[in-house]
Amino acid sequence: MKLTTKKLESLIQEMMGRRFTQEQEQKILGLIKRSRNLMLDLQVVQGFFPTIINGVYFYDKEEDIQKAILNTIRSSHVKKDIMKHYAAVQNIANILEELNQYLVLLTDLELEPGNLARTTKGLLFMGLFGPVTQGTSHSIKLDELSDMVNTGIMFLEDIESAAPGYFGDGNMGFEYMRDIADSFHNNYSDLFDYLERVT
Repeated sequence: MKLTTKKLESLIQEMMGRRFTQEQEQKILGLIKRSRNLMLDLQVVQGFFPTIINGVYFYDKEEDIQKAILNTIRSSHVKKDIMKHYAAVQNIANILEELNQYLVLLTDLELEPGNLARTTKGLLFMGLFGPVTQGTSHSIKLDELSDMVNTGIMFLEDIESAAPGYFGDGNMGFEYMRDIADSFHNNYSDLFDYLERVT
């Protein structure tokens, strides 16, 4: 269920400023479950952040990084990992784009202290991680996901800069995907901070 901005505004207006009816609580639980499912979808994204990224940015000097990028794109066996990473970043951005709507809505609803707020906190902030990095098998914490996506996009931008057209023609959407990840970080933190105050 994708929510448009109008539907979000309508739900907020319908539910704000008064206690929730049982039907409204069921709608909110549906949003919480959908949010959790999207977070679980993040855990199964494959090919994100291959070890080559750490190898490239191991260097301090810009010229050494540029050499590492050029060596990377010359290696045909690495291209498969780079393209998997690119697809993973796109997949993560698509998941986060939908998830952002629900996190904003749940924050704006100002859940009162009680079962619903505790349920939200338990389901969305306990025991969940983002994708596992390719090669190192590191489970990314959700509050660190934005930084990892930003570095992953910087890697893709550096490759595209060194070899224009590496990912095809047209706009790769790097800035848009970065904005989505940054918004997720803010929305996730805002909801967590709110729930910390009321639970």
